[in-house]
Amino acid sequence: MENVRRLFVVGKKLFIAGCVIKTFTLYGFDVWLLTEKSMEPTLTDGEIVLCCPSGRLNLYNLSRGDIVIARNPTEPRENICKRIVGIAGDRVPSNHTGLEAFVPAGRIWLQGDNLSDSRDSRSFGSIPIGLVRGKLICRVWPIDFNQPKLSHSISSSS
Repeated sequence: MENVRRLFVVGKKLFIAGCVIKTFTLYGFDVWLLTEKSMEPTLTDGEIVLCCPSGRLNLYNLSRGDIVIARNPTEPRENICKRIVGIAGDRVPSNHTGLEAFVPAGRIWLQGDNLSDSRDSRSFGSIPIGLVRGKLICRVWPIDFNQPKLSHSISSSS
């Protein structure tokens, strides 16, 4: 009987800890390990970044130049880290639909900074804004107190 009580207490603590972690990563901050080279030289493989999760963002306030973590539209179990280069209403250069693509309402156009090594919207088209998991805030590792801003302005081509 004592073992059952201990098991219940441990299970209860693990459940509460899981709820706290889930709430923190959904509404607080989320930490991501980057495992791709498509954002070089801005971000490199193996860096750890801090992200403002989508639960805290108004996704419709994202703008050109912001770097986001999003679900990969072709491999939904994977996440991608890309820069927003087009928002609803923009016309963007495209390999996906010809010379130019129109970004419809509720969608964004993502591209990596390393265009030669990036599978992005040029390959799969614009993605639904609901696939965005969060917006990058800063690089956590390696530590760099003089790091440049991660987002930069990109002018509209519409």
